[in-house]
Amino acid sequence: MDPVKTTVRHEDANESRQEIIGAAAEVFMEFGYAASTIDAVADRLGATKGRVYHYYRSKAELYFDVQIAAMENLLAQIEPLARAEGSPVERLRRMGLRHTEVLLTESATQKVAVQGLERNLLTAASARNLKTLRRIVRMRDEYEQLFAEVIDQGIRSGDFVDLPPRLATKPFFGTLNWVTVWFSPRKLQKPEDIKAIATILTDFALRGMLKEPQS
Repeated sequence: MDPVKTTVRHEDANESRQEIIGAAAEVFMEFGYAASTIDAVADRLGATKGRVYHYYRSKAELYFDVQIAAMENLLAQIEPLARAEGSPVERLRRMGLRHTEVLLTESATQKVAVQGLERNLLTAASARNLKTLRRIVRMRDEYEQLFAEVIDQGIRSGDFVDLPPRLATKPFFGTLNWVTVWFSPRKLQKPEDIKAIATILTDFALRGMLKEPQS
């Protein structure tokens, strides 16, 4: 078998799968999991549902892949920032800023991942899906732990308020993730607008973490 042709076919299949995931994310975002269908995803793609079924046996599998795609991207973007040099305050700010920029620029996929995840996953789960469900939960825990570790370092250095690090991630993420509720992306949204919104939200969330200086 020609390795070049095999690689090309693999790349084409991956690109096709990513197109399906993107269309599915838009459908799930607009209609919710329960009301979404494979037919609707195919319509969004401008393709037959056979194209979707070539890669996915069920709506649940497609929904899970949207979650995985969202988490894989966030982990890839944030982990280097968490491990980089700089004070805990500097690193947490960079992490929060990038997290929010991803939410704003990949609105559909990230909104599906952020909103109603546990309820929809449990509803969609079957014995066949449990392994995938555990994988998604593990990825979410790993992602939150990246922030918790930096927050813990900031608590130890005296920069952040003294709270259990995993607990402190909740209001921090809550502030940033709320953007998926009220933000409506526009086709002509400028990169500088995305940056400005992300900066405002990140700085607001970070102020809630900082310990007040002693007078």
